[in-house]
Amino acid sequence: MLERFRRSFPARRDDPRETPDDPRVTADGPPEAAAPVTVDEPPPAVDPWANPPAGHDPAPRPPAAPEPASGEPATPERADSDPAQAVDPAPAAEPALPTGPRDLPGTAPTIGRAAPPQLGQVNPAIALRPPAVALDGTSAGGFRVAAASLIGAGHLVSGQPRQDSYNFMVGESGRLYVAVADGLGSKPASQLGANLFTESVLIAAAQAEKADPQAEPDPAELLAQASTRTARVVEEAYRLDPRTVGFVGAVAVLDERGCRMARVGDVSAFTMTADGFDEAFTADEGPLNVVSASMPGEKPEQVELVEVAPAGVVAFGTDGFANDLRTSGALREWLAGQWRVPHLPFAIGDTLRYRRQGSHDDRTAVVVWRTGGDDAP
Repeated sequence: MLERFRRSFPARRDDPRETPDDPRVTADGPPEAAAPVTVDEPPPAVDPWANPPAGHDPAPRPPAAPEPASGEPATPERADSDPAQAVDPAPAAEPALPTGPRDLPGTAPTIGRAAPPQLGQVNPAIALRPPAVALDGTSAGGFRVAAASLIGAGHLVSGQPRQDSYNFMVGESGRLYVAVADGLGSKPASQLGANLFTESVLIAAAQAEKADPQAEPDPAELLAQASTRTARVVEEAYRLDPRTVGFVGAVAVLDERGCRMARVGDVSAFTMTADGFDEAFTADEGPLNVVSASMPGEKPEQVELVEVAPAGVVAFGTDGFANDLRTSGALREWLAGQWRVPHLPFAIGDTLRYRRQGSHDDRTAVVVWRTGGDDAP
């Protein structure tokens, strides 16, 4: 078919690829030498457009192809016009594989001479292991809630699990219930106790609302019920001694009148103002990471209560976060700017990814924005 096409249309003398007396490029070697022309050879073929047959209008002459510039090679054959001259392209280079491990970039600051992020490890035979990271960001009745719990560098490097826990729930009444717990590092299964406690708080709150929707919930009573249930489940379901799951924790109930909170241990609460953060509880003046009371098995006099007026933003947190907030002005200033508006899950997680010299504990924060009223952000 290709040869018939070539016979139907004479070669153009101005195209070096098709003129018979010019060299041709082949796929196997350099251009072939042109046959020598002698004076006895017949003249070139007659131009069919020069003398058309009588009675026929000549067809328009096709435009001449431009001559190649001096020293510029002739245009090569198209691969689809002559398969014999097609040349396979050079194979593409293999893409370089990235080296790992990778992490996402963040906006949180580095304060002081902090260590770089660590890959971490998992110790053998840790069956009761929660995920290293937990995130939330959602609407909850008349509130917006964002929460993050991140494993600390100390647990990450040593192979221990995250021991913090949080949970929250909106009741049929519209009240918001928040539970936060921090397992004691000296207890071998404290992560189990912390998780069971936050779960048990919500179960107790739901039962209380169902029993009497109009009754005012008591956060201290919810805390005591959750502590009792935790000890019972540990014994009956896990066959463990409740003393092996020790933890500190807090329960908060938020409604249109403000926030009421009960705690055992050093879980903290902060309200955010135009000047920064105000702490709801009196900060413990004793050594860091040393608690004087824990659950289960707490005594009634060890439960602390506090009530705060309605605030646009309230943050609850474990000591890994709270101690950093108390002792770092740079962190307070940065978080005050970030938490003016509600956050989605990955955004709240990024705010706790700051790196600070000496900060190695798990970090947990539950931030609540009130969506109505003059104090709402």
